[in-house]
Amino acid sequence: MDAEATTFRARVTAVHKNRWVIEPGDQAIVSNRLDEDPVVGDWVIAERHEALCRIVEIEPRTGLLTRKRPGDVANDAVVEQPIAANVDLALLTMAVDDDFSVRRLERYLTLAWDSGATPVVILTKADLADPWQLDDRVSAVDTVAFGTECITTSAHTGAGLDRLRALLQHGMVAALLGSSGVGKSSLVNALAGVDLQVVTDVRDFDGKGRHTTTSRRLVELPWGAYLVDTPGLRELQLWADEDALVDSFPDITDLARECRFRDCTHESEPDCAVTVAVADGRLSEERIESWRRLRRELAYLARRIDPAAARAERQKWKSIARSRRALNKVRPE
Repeated sequence: MDAEATTFRARVTAVHKNRWVIEPGDQAIVSNRLDEDPVVGDWVIAERHEALCRIVEIEPRTGLLTRKRPGDVANDAVVEQPIAANVDLALLTMAVDDDFSVRRLERYLTLAWDSGATPVVILTKADLADPWQLDDRVSAVDTVAFGTECITTSAHTGAGLDRLRALLQHGMVAALLGSSGVGKSSLVNALAGVDLQVVTDVRDFDGKGRHTTTSRRLVELPWGAYLVDTPGLRELQLWADEDALVDSFPDITDLARECRFRDCTHESEPDCAVTVAVADGRLSEERIESWRRLRRELAYLARRIDPAAARAERQKWKSIARSRRALNKVRPE
């Protein structure tokens, strides 16, 4: 840029393939000097010269919703895919119909807690469910989302919207996360009071939604809160470390404090408080299996992106094996 360029601070409000939209609606490109691309919600420094805007700096983030890019397989590069930055609330959105899945909710909770955002569970299409079905869904959420607020909503009747509006305070940024067809765009329109997002019906033959939202967009609500509407997540591969499971599985975290070994894997170690809780019915087998599956996934990710982590993982298992062998030697017959 020459001396006539002006520098200003702006927020990224939309991301398309090779262009960015920044407040108050300027189209922008990204400087080659940046190590990474901005995402929706980023505060940036931009330079304007006539009709051209160039993003030259990304300000430090207070949090980042991110996942592993779908489709990565063995021998391919493992790539992080940021979703949104500087998010205060992660609205984990599921419909009360066949879209509802406790196991998927556990993944969403892990993603949210790892980002630094506060998760809120949003159950949509409440008008399509019987009262007993809604109660069952909320009870199921409570079994895995301890202390996390759960709001049942209907964009059609307006149920739950006042409660959600009260959470979305002026200046806050909330990201809507969920599968395609669960009603995220309908929820945006209902909160805004106008049709900001295009809405299409789900397919009759399989109940799956079409991708109404094709790019991430930051929408300002009338009272000054912001929503990030994201395309439906067909696949949610986590990008985090094992510490992310501490907040998303607090019941297992609390039980683990009573295990004999600090690095207990809750598989076959003696005096494991977690496996005891499963045996006596205090913890479901499905819950611990989900924890194990996510832990293996995150450990595998760490090995793929950090060779030092891979070496540490091998050393840890060697240490566990040695401890087991030593314990077996001294255990009475």
